[in-house]
Amino acid sequence: MKRLARLAIFVALAFVFFKLEIPYPVPNYEFLKLDLGEAFLLLGVWMFPLEDSLMALTVWAFLGYLTGANPIGMIFKIVSILVTLIPYHYMKNTKSKWIVVPAIRTTVMVAFNWLLAPVLWGLPANMVPAYVLIGVLPVNLMQAYLNLAVAETSAKYLRSYVKNVAS
Repeated sequence: MKRLARLAIFVALAFVFFKLEIPYPVPNYEFLKLDLGEAFLLLGVWMFPLEDSLMALTVWAFLGYLTGANPIGMIFKIVSILVTLIPYHYMKNTKSKWIVVPAIRTTVMVAFNWLLAPVLWGLPANMVPAYVLIGVLPVNLMQAYLNLAVAETSAKYLRSYVKNVAS
């Protein structure tokens, strides 16, 4: 039961910090947001099995849906979190995570946006390269590094607590 309560705390923190969004500071791209909510899901990987973090992501997505989040935006956000969370789980104890995890996330999100932005957002095909280069690429790199840094710093601060919970 304690584990479920701790997981609920991570979901709540992730949900609150997802709502505290920082608009991407490039004109005409303010709809792209930066947030720290993902960091709490990444931190959950240190304390719980991957399945629990995926369950937290599911609960977060459901809460987002209930509070009126844009369903298409939620799909993009869930994909970006999955392609960060899963590689991070397997690489959390390596130094190469600082290169590999952001690279995987950014590559997948560039492809996802390149293929689906014209269909789902109604973006004209000739605008997709600029959208990806100016918006998607830097936002995903910034988001990945920002959330990794917060998760790693928090994990180091909570290391003894994390070891006690994990055992």
